[in-house]
Order: sequence, then C-alpha cells, then structure tokens
Amino acid sequence: MITSIWIRPGEDLEPAMNIRRQVFEQEFGITGQQDLMDPYGFHLVLVMGDVPVATGRITYAGVGKALLSRICVLKKYRRQGIGDGLVKVLDYKASQMGMKVSRVETVKELEPFYMRIGYLATGETVSRFDRELIIMEKETNDGTRENCAHQCTCP
Repeated sequence: MITSIWIRPGEDLEPAMNIRRQVFEQEFGITGQQDLMDPYGFHLVLVMGDVPVATGRITYAGVGKALLSRICVLKKYRRQGIGDGLVKVLDYKASQMGMKVSRVETVKELEPFYMRIGYLATGETVSRFDRELIIMEKETNDGTRENCAHQCTCP
C-alpha cells in the first residue's frame, strides 16, 4: 500500500531530501539538490509500506502556473506506476491551489513519460545542472472527468 506525506513550507524536508540525495546525487551525480525554493514549496513523499520511495515538489512558476520539480523515484521502485501517481497527485494539488497550468522541466529521455500523462513540450528549454532541459506543460487536473489526465472514476 502506498501512502503520502505532504511537507508544507517551513516544515522538515528531510524525508524528501533523503530520496533526492539517493536519486540525484548518488545515482546521477547531480549535486546541489537543495535550493532557494525548497522552503517555499509543497513537497510530496510517497511511502510504500514504511519506506519513503518517491518525492516531488510544487512551487510557483508565474500567474496561474505551478512548477512540478525535484520529481524522483528510488531505482528499486521504478516502472511500477509510482512516478505516474506522484506527478498526478502533484498536478491535482496544484489545481487545488488555484493553478491552471502544471509545468515540468525534464531531460529529453523522460519526454515520453510526461507525454503519456498529458504534458506537451512548449518548445522552450532551460539549462540546469549542466543539462539541457525541455519545458512541458498541461492544464491542471481539477478532478472532473473532462479534465482528468488519467483513468479514474471522477464524479
């Protein structure tokens, strides 16, 4: 069973930071995972059994836009739908916060993953961590059938 922990601005980020260190620093060699936006973001940690396995955060990206970032799943738990669920929950939370658009900045290799759950490349890129990232966006999922990015039984 998967449960979730929301970490609000100002709360202890260690559960999210531990996952980010394991994935970004240890696995991919990308340092500097804590940034100036961390204290202001809403962080989601997914827990399988009693093991924190995935995390991501929501920050403000402009009027009506949420940036979903620092999205990662521990290697052992990938390819089980956990990443899909993580992004969808972050997207739904962004809609509940009044955001109309969810934005991600991702490596080209993950473009098909995000496309599968409704994101489209904007044609813009940004350079972070010495990598070229593509920007993808979608309308946030407000939970209605007409705007649901996944197979659900929304009212």
